Amino acid sequence: MNLEDAANIGEILGGLAILATLIFGLRQIIELNKSKEREAARDIANLLSSPMYQRAISIIVNELTDDFSLADLGRLSREEKDMLNFMAINTNSIAIMTFDRQLSFSTVARFFQPLFKIISVRFRRLTEVLEENVRRQGAYNETDVSALSWSIWLIDRIEELPPAEKSANVLYRNWKP
Repeated sequence: MNLEDAANIGEILGGLAILATLIFGLRQIIELNKSKEREAARDIANLLSSPMYQRAISIIVNELTDDFSLADLGRLSREEKDMLNFMAINTNSIAIMTFDRQLSFSTVARFFQPLFKIISVRFRRLTEVLEENVRRQGAYNETDVSALSWSIWLIDRIEELPPAEKSANVLYRNWKP
């Protein structure tokens, strides 16, 4: 083997090393993205299972009607109002992060589609009533953009999805861990 052949082999090996490094780097990026998605899903699950969010769902379902008013909201305790605010603001934040693709729409939809099927009418009304309250307090006026409009955007996008064809226990009956 002469010097030129050895140099060519060295270049080929160097190129292969660079290629292997690129492939390893891509694999690491893919794993990082999967890890972030799992972490985001866990955060959504933790939010939805938090006592404040659960209580807010209960208030919407059991204590408010589809056409409740600001006066109806005023009759709730301070703690109940805080829970509803917590729900509205956190749902709005999830919607913003979904729009910015920080959260996967499919993951968010999987968590929220069943919930919105139950509470979307009253949740929409909640955002209207909360904003009516803010306007009455002079924090913003009729021409200002809705502070909670992202949550409505999320409900709209999720309601555009086809309904689940079957319940999860039937659809994934043969799933094995």
